[in-house]
Amino acid sequence: MSKQDESEDNWIAAMDNLCSKLNVDPVAAKKSKESFSEIKHNYTLDGDILHWMACALYVACRTSITPTVQTGKAVEGNCVSLTRLLRLCNISLIQFFNKIKNWMEMASMSTDFKDRITRLEHKFAVSTVLFRKFQPIFQEIFSGLTNEPVKTSTKSKKQKLQPCTTNALFEFTWCLYVCVKGEFHNSADDLVDMYHVLLSCLDFAFANAFMARRIDLINPAFKGLPADWLRDDFELPKKPPCIISVLCEIKEGLAVEAATMKEYSWRPVVKTFFEKGILKGNSDDLTGLLDIGNFDVNVKSLNNLYETYVLSVGEFDERIFLGEHANEQIGTKNKVSGDEISQVIASFGPSARACPDTPLTGRRYLARREELTPVSEATNSLARLAALLRHARPKPSPHLLRFFADYGVSEETINNNVVRPCNGWMEQFSNNLKECNCSNETIAFRCNMVTCLYYKVFEHIIREEHRKKPQLSLQVLLSQETYQLTVYACCTEVVLHAYGVHSLRFPRVLQIYGLSAFHFYKIIELVVQAVVEKLSRDVIKHLNAVEEQVLESLVWTSDSPLWDQLSKIPVPASTEVYVQDSPNSRRNISGLQSPVSAVIDRFLTPMADQAKKQLFKDNIKPGQSLLVQTNNNIKQEVTSPQSPPNATTSSTENTPNTTPKKANNSLMLFFRKFYSLAVVRMNDLCTRLRLTDEELKRKIWTCLEYSIMHQTQLMKDRHLDQILMCAVYVICKVSNTPTNQVERTFADIMRCYRQRPLADNHVYRSVLINKGNEEESPERGDLINFYNKVYVKCMQNFALRFTGRHECSLSPLPAGRAARAGRWSPGGQRVSERHQLYVKPLTTPPHHHHHLTYRFSRSPAKDLHAINTMVSCEVGGVKRSAEGGDVVKRARYAAPGVARKLQGLVSDRQAV
Repeated sequence: MSKQDESEDNWIAAMDNLCSKLNVDPVAAKKSKESFSEIKHNYTLDGDILHWMACALYVACRTSITPTVQTGKAVEGNCVSLTRLLRLCNISLIQFFNKIKNWMEMASMSTDFKDRITRLEHKFAVSTVLFRKFQPIFQEIFSGLTNEPVKTSTKSKKQKLQPCTTNALFEFTWCLYVCVKGEFHNSADDLVDMYHVLLSCLDFAFANAFMARRIDLINPAFKGLPADWLRDDFELPKKPPCIISVLCEIKEGLAVEAATMKEYSWRPVVKTFFEKGILKGNSDDLTGLLDIGNFDVNVKSLNNLYETYVLSVGEFDERIFLGEHANEQIGTKNKVSGDEISQVIASFGPSARACPDTPLTGRRYLARREELTPVSEATNSLARLAALLRHARPKPSPHLLRFFADYGVSEETINNNVVRPCNGWMEQFSNNLKECNCSNETIAFRCNMVTCLYYKVFEHIIREEHRKKPQLSLQVLLSQETYQLTVYACCTEVVLHAYGVHSLRFPRVLQIYGLSAFHFYKIIELVVQAVVEKLSRDVIKHLNAVEEQVLESLVWTSDSPLWDQLSKIPVPASTEVYVQDSPNSRRNISGLQSPVSAVIDRFLTPMADQAKKQLFKDNIKPGQSLLVQTNNNIKQEVTSPQSPPNATTSSTENTPNTTPKKANNSLMLFFRKFYSLAVVRMNDLCTRLRLTDEELKRKIWTCLEYSIMHQTQLMKDRHLDQILMCAVYVICKVSNTPTNQVERTFADIMRCYRQRPLADNHVYRSVLINKGNEEESPERGDLINFYNKVYVKCMQNFALRFTGRHECSLSPLPAGRAARAGRWSPGGQRVSERHQLYVKPLTTPPHHHHHLTYRFSRSPAKDLHAINTMVSCEVGGVKRSAEGGDVVKRARYAAPGVARKLQGLVSDRQAV
């Protein structure tokens, strides 16, 4: 027998053994072996083969249909425990998540299944964060918790039952929480809501211990106890106490939200547990659970209920947090309640991270980062939102009504164009919340919050609109229902993100209101400007990420209104959409992506003589070749690559100060933002690839701009980053010479792309190749397939222009925000708000002998010590000693003017 046949028999035997231990049905077992065999034949499976078998079995079990005996109905899945599967395959939960992602790509799994894994991953992240909060809160309420697990020894009928211990109550409370959470199907992964459910369970456990007078369980120092709790003559109240407000005060909760969750969502679920006999006790006031004879039965019932739930939905068993081997089963090095858990959360994708990456654009709106935990960051976002809307009402404010009245807007117009549409949108939002099984009270509360925020933002924007264009009638603006709907949708997204409603994450809000991404992007920055100083950094960062998501892909879907506009008006060049600064004007250093423009400009077309923005750092004219030598007296102009070969242009027709007489203002604003995002992405990717040559960057930009302008179909149902990576590859390939080694492989490009904030592997692993038709499904492949089958055919002739030695016309390189920041801050990019620390790429070796340089992993420690000594010195000539108030003289620098240079550098850094 050959080694290959022997290996085949070995893995088949191992798979059969696993299926037998898990009691997998024959159909799912056969499916798992077929998929494993195919993947093993086409790919090299590194690591333990059992880990890949776990992936094959899980996919086969979760995609199979099993008929039930009692009802005769078919259910999805076949009741295989994920936790037991992982234990048998000796793979931790974190390892499984990493492996299953690779497996899904190799097996070309459906988007629905990938979403299911993402949701499962997010639930694990939420549960991990909340268990980390659960243990210290429990210890603050109760005393006597030890690290020893509860011993489940079998007891004879004659053996006397003992009162529950603190450890048993700890496990009971967590088990109750995961059972209650299982009833909130669509919102079980919403961090804020689930934290308040956990607080409700802790309040429930305290109330039962309090009413049972369990002095041995309750911590006598707990803030929620009455002063006379330990006195012998203490009288129990008729109703159990509620400590929700106390817990929220000491443990980062929101009292109103938590009380609403407890009363209208948590309590009905627990009531049904009493009605079904799952919990035994007094069902009227929900007490008596800890009584001898009830407690053990309740623990057993909850465990049975949860095991049934886990098997039916194919999720991991959250009770593993309680076990002795929790760190091994989860994949952490230390105990699950330790600080290392933050690394567990950070290992997941952007949608599940406790602290998502900061987008490359829009960073000017972000306040200083605070040191917050995942729960405190989530509750902080909601608390800031609640504070903003504390005195607001879900209707136009008296100030807004007075403002309308002053400018002749009738009450009937306000009702027809503002109030009535708003009520309709609120009803649409309410219907979608009902699908998440939210209580009526929760739905009403959140709908009111969205509407209150809408009127706040609407008032701010309309006042700004009138300030910019006082001659414009407000009637015109109120007639634009699409504009008002986008404001309402954006406010909805703010509320959904503040609550952490993962099931309605973006772009679901566009589906709720039937909005196109092309209209939605227009309002995002205006909403950010309206709330930037009032809402949390996390919310602003989320809106920036949403804007990038819209611009990079969502506006380019085949059903986008953008294509209708492009059928009438060609794509403008980047030189046609920027603003030339006036020589006498003070430069706007905030780096706005779009110039100050009226809202009406974003929704009305066309407009003439629109302003353009200065995005270019080079003082050259559009279409001027960088390969032609110029001097102060003679400037040679060549035809732009965007112009037809036989076109003739003059300097007066193409200068940045002129504008087409008729222009689609909405389209110009869109491409201004799009090109701004594109150049930031390109600069970031080039920096990571160590492509620093300016001429090479111009070639990449010219190629990218040409593909957007003249091969626009490449963007349809695709992603900006896909076209960008192809442009980088082809230009590096054709520009490579023996003396200038700039060629980069796709592996290099994709590796650097993965390092970018908010990058998604799916972008280069699943690219549209052929849209197909009604009979055929769309063909998708990786980025290399797309490049060979689609991109090369469209761009080959243009790319070959860069291979010869003849003059090549390049587009001016727009200056992204990073480039401007680099010009204002010689110290480079600031890496911490708490420390004066800056980093920048070392493109050329320091030429001055007074530079202090430290190379990581190369320089000796004394070099770093010298730098620390220098930067700790005050510019005025003294430095503070480490011990306190004494000052010592700073060593003088030999080079003249060093102090002056340091003073300038410090001033520049303080201005950042």
